[in-house]
Amino acid sequence: MSIWGRKVSRKVVAAVAVLFITVAGLLPVMTKARAREITLVAKDMAFYVENDLETPNPVLEVKAGETIRVVLLNRDRGMTHDFAVPAAQAAIDALDWNEDDAVTFEVPDEPGTYEYVCRPHLLMMKGKLIVRSGD
Repeated sequence: MSIWGRKVSRKVVAAVAVLFITVAGLLPVMTKARAREITLVAKDMAFYVENDLETPNPVLEVKAGETIRVVLLNRDRGMTHDFAVPAAQAAIDALDWNEDDAVTFEVPDEPGTYEYVCRPHLLMMKGKLIVRSGD
């Protein structure tokens, strides 16, 4: 085979094609923004943002389509808590005291107000996830 007047073996052409297809396939994964992390602490039957232990069940503001990682720290001695955003089908399974876990999910594309909850304590432990336009 000839490329720009030079002889090139079919094996080299095939190897370059495979490399190109592999890189092209990985490009969306390699260029995707890293998930923004939000750490919530479950204590005293409420959620708190890790750096604000005074505001129970805070409003969390996110951008439409954004990828976020929610880390839940259970610091409520003797209680089991979980975390869920039903609209995003995202959840962390129940955690015992002093355990932690995380879930990474894509925020709904539709701006609006969504709910996050602790499913066993739905009446007390719930907050709002405000989704703003991604522009």
